[in-house]
Amino acid sequence: MTSTSSNLPGRPTRRTVLAAGAAVAGITAFGAAPARADAAHRARGASRDGSSVGASLYSIVEGYSRWPIHRTGTREESAALTWLERELRDRGAVTRRWGYDYPHYQWKAEVRVGKVRVPTVPLFYEGVGRVRGRAQFVRPVTTSKDGSDPAVLAAVAEAARSGADVALLPTTSTTASGYPSYDGLVGYNSDPDVEKTGVPTLLVPGRVADRIQEYGADVDFTARTIPARSYCLTGWFGTRKPISDPIVVTTPLSGWFTCAAERGTGIALALALAGELSREHPVFFLGNTGHELNNYGVRAYLADEFDLEPRAVFHLGSALAAAAAGADGRFALVPRGAASNPGFDAVPGLAADLAAARFNQAAKFPGEGAVWNTVLGPSAPLLSLAGNFREFHTPDDLPRVTTSPEMLEQAYNAVRAAARDLISAT
Repeated sequence: MTSTSSNLPGRPTRRTVLAAGAAVAGITAFGAAPARADAAHRARGASRDGSSVGASLYSIVEGYSRWPIHRTGTREESAALTWLERELRDRGAVTRRWGYDYPHYQWKAEVRVGKVRVPTVPLFYEGVGRVRGRAQFVRPVTTSKDGSDPAVLAAVAEAARSGADVALLPTTSTTASGYPSYDGLVGYNSDPDVEKTGVPTLLVPGRVADRIQEYGADVDFTARTIPARSYCLTGWFGTRKPISDPIVVTTPLSGWFTCAAERGTGIALALALAGELSREHPVFFLGNTGHELNNYGVRAYLADEFDLEPRAVFHLGSALAAAAAGADGRFALVPRGAASNPGFDAVPGLAADLAAARFNQAAKFPGEGAVWNTVLGPSAPLLSLAGNFREFHTPDDLPRVTTSPEMLEQAYNAVRAAARDLISAT
């Protein structure tokens, strides 16, 4: 279980320091109300008083995005974890790694259309072994989800029924509603514990479907599943010793490719929020690997290690400051989802503050927030934020493409205000 001190600090009630300080002199416990910036300063992520909140957040996104992949169990993921550990310590956090066992999908693949190599990634765990030769089963699919997509699952099931030795799926993603489809390479989340068809399945960009139809595709693929170990990263802010009822700030750490807006923006906001909230109450930071494996890391941590009674939990998930050009050509935050316990109606100001950064009320808890909600139940204060965007789960999710200092500052101001709202209401 999560280590706790035998001499814990006195336990504050649920309406303690943070909420009490919120009304003093018009200044909240989380700092002054967000300053509005003129257009020139906003473009650089700087506010009117000369601060550079957005620029600082953007530097975290750039730091995280230096690695081209962030998949659980890879050397790149290990390097990123070490980098984040250093960032936490630089902010005064007491860090620890918590290990868990999981089945690692080890693979190597090459797909050639004619004589041209095309990018590919497998549907993890779907099949193992060696396949080499012409792909006989090719099905272009248009997807609408980032994992367990019905079109992908239907195609793989068809491949199994046909006796195919490999399935090749040119995929076009329509995950981001209201934005153009994406016909490049897309990774899809997969749960290693769910029964699979046994047919090795390779995903390739949808844009090569016509070329495959004309020239065919040759595959060289090998994969196996091996026992492995990965790590979640924890950090205590505002205390050298654990306490039983901290504020929890949690965010996923792993993903398919560069993950700038998908993961980097959430990590940047989580670091900033944890540091700010810890000025008034200890904060427990939890960063989770295994996200692309159906939230494997956070599920393991909450099942085997977590024993806290949190003051509140803030889940900062995917796409926290993801942005894109709208119909008017203006670069702006994309719509994302939010859910809370207690609900929006019971938390004054929550809906309006989140709407300022295009967080809309979701029908259910998104991403890892659903795991937290299941474990904690409705009585624990919980705010969960997550979304997607056109370049979600793709190699094109790069800092200069999918976010900016201005977008990060706008998102952080909203998240900080929403945190204030939830703590004050509970």
